[in-house]
Order: sequence, then structure tokens, then C-alpha cells
Amino acid sequence: MSQPGDQESCDVLIVGAGISGLAVAAGLVEAGRTPLVLEARNEVGGRLLTAQVPGGHADLGATWFWPGENRVIQLVSDLGVGVHEQWNDGDALLRTDGRNQRARFPQPLAFRLIGGMSTLTRGLAIRLPEGSIRTSSPVSRVDHVEDSIVAFTPAGQIRADAVVIALPPSLAVSSGLVSPESLSPHVAEAATNVAVWMGTTTKAVAVYNKPFWREQGLSGLAISPGTTFGEVHDMSGPDGAPAMLFGFGHADNPLRPADSESFVAHLVDLFGAAAHDPLKVVTKNWQTDVWTTPDGWVTNDRYDLFGSPHLQEASWNGKLFWSSTETSPVAPGHVEGALAASERTVKQLTQS
Repeated sequence: MSQPGDQESCDVLIVGAGISGLAVAAGLVEAGRTPLVLEARNEVGGRLLTAQVPGGHADLGATWFWPGENRVIQLVSDLGVGVHEQWNDGDALLRTDGRNQRARFPQPLAFRLIGGMSTLTRGLAIRLPEGSIRTSSPVSRVDHVEDSIVAFTPAGQIRADAVVIALPPSLAVSSGLVSPESLSPHVAEAATNVAVWMGTTTKAVAVYNKPFWREQGLSGLAISPGTTFGEVHDMSGPDGAPAMLFGFGHADNPLRPADSESFVAHLVDLFGAAAHDPLKVVTKNWQTDVWTTPDGWVTNDRYDLFGSPHLQEASWNGKLFWSSTETSPVAPGHVEGALAASERTVKQLTQS
């Protein structure tokens, strides 16, 4: 690093300390490079967000991984994180026209992490050299100046040999972090319009004394087309403790808010009076998270741009790299996709 009063410099600047950004940093350190990760939030993790609840943890972002997602499986093994299977035993509920029907839906085997998905980002962060990550450090703009990158932060400018945008591309472009005019037309079009994974979702979790739905022979899965929380799952910990139900909320008008009160009311409609008094309800509206979803960006269904080849290539003459789950043709929208993007980015940086 430079002396006080000078413009600070680093090898590779990584914007965003989510799973992909941290995995890029870990890969670069292993290759002998010296990355600096800047994170706008006051903690690492991004969309791997885990909240403490009575008796355990609740994931408010990524929740599962699946067999065959070998990058996640390897990382879980490397970090020594405990794993348990998603509870799928019992009947599901199908709610239509205000009535519930028990049904059986094929549910693929899925896995969850003891301690929540943020154990992955915390584990990666701990392994990085001291000083490699700065939280509460938003980057307002990055420019390509001569043969290097200049990043603008509240603490001053940072010059780097390359920059990795480990954020949703449409957030980076809409916020002014990366000017679309500085990109080729195809890259600008993809970066501007690609959907944000979780970008229009509210996730709600209700914690109970016990998993009463299991006693009713129910799996906790409930499908309710046309409702705010159209999909509900069991999110209980190992052996059912803590007992939790979670829902994906997609409010399409203010008369049907995706909030704690409406979630509990929906659970009562599904599971009866036993759902009425949870110990705690936690929610996360990703649509209003300024570090995830572009300001004023209500809906964007360009999921066809996930894994766009234009977002897999380096921009700015090999100085700017896109690395988020949206840029991966492998498992986009999954943690596996974020790790695949980071793997590609590390290869591009170390082979250049």
C-alpha cells in the first residue's frame, strides 16, 4: 500500500464481499496476488444473509444447495461446516380458491448448513490475510484511466491493476458504479437488463416452539397460486429445532404487502390456529436493499440474460471482470453459480 497522503493502490480491487467476491479473493491469494475487497455493508455475506433467531439461525437469502453442486460441496468440506437434509417428509398443501388440499409433490433432495449459509462467507473471510476486506466501504464509481483502474470511495481514491464487480451487473450499472457508456453495446445491454437474483423477493421466516405441521403429517411445503406468499417451506434446523416455516413473498400491490403480519395470517390459513403465535418473525425485503437491487427497479424478468457470454468476458481491455451468480451459465441464481463465476474470474486474472 502507498504512504499516507498518496493515492492508495492495490493489485486487484474486488467490489462486493458476497460469496463470489470472497471466493475470487481467496483464489487470488492462493495464486500469489494481493486483492482488496471493499464491501458497502457493515458485514460480509451479501445475499448469503443469516439472522439469529430463538434456538438457532434463519437464512434470509440463499437457503439450499443440491447434489451435484460440487463447488459448494467442496467449499463446505474445506470449511468443515455441518450439513443436514431439507425436511421433505409428509404431504404438501395446495391452496386454491381459499381451500386447502393435501397433495404429494416430488421434492428433490436438498441440503442446508448448520449455522446458516453465511457460515460460508464468514469462513472464507477469516481465511483471507488481515486487511484484505474493508466493510462499510462503498465504491461510488470505477473508471478506466490509462492502463489502470481508479475507484472512488468516501475515504479517497484507490488505483488498481484490475477490478472485479462481484455485484449484480444491473446494480453496478444503474448505480453509476460502472458507466454503461464505457462498455461495448452488447455488454452494456446485458449488464443493464439482466435480472437480479432475489431482487423482487421478500423472504419471511416464522419461528415456533415445535414443528407442529410435522405432527399433522405435513412436510411444510405449501403452494398457493395468486397469493403474496405463494411458496412456503419448512426451514427447521436439525431434528426440527428451531422449528421454522419460511415463505417467498412477491407483493404486487400495496394492498397485499409482503410483511410479517401478512405472512403469519397466511400461515394460519394454511396450517390453522397453531401458526398464530410464532416466537419470532423475521423478514428481508431484497427489493428495497440498496446494495442488492437497483433503486426504483421494480421488476425485471430478463432471466434469459443469466450467464450471458457478454458478462463472462472481461471489459475495458481486460481490466474489468464481472463475477456474480447472474453471470454464470452454470447454476445461475444458486451459490454454485456464484462460485462458478468466481472460478472463471480467477482463471481470467491469473492467466492474463
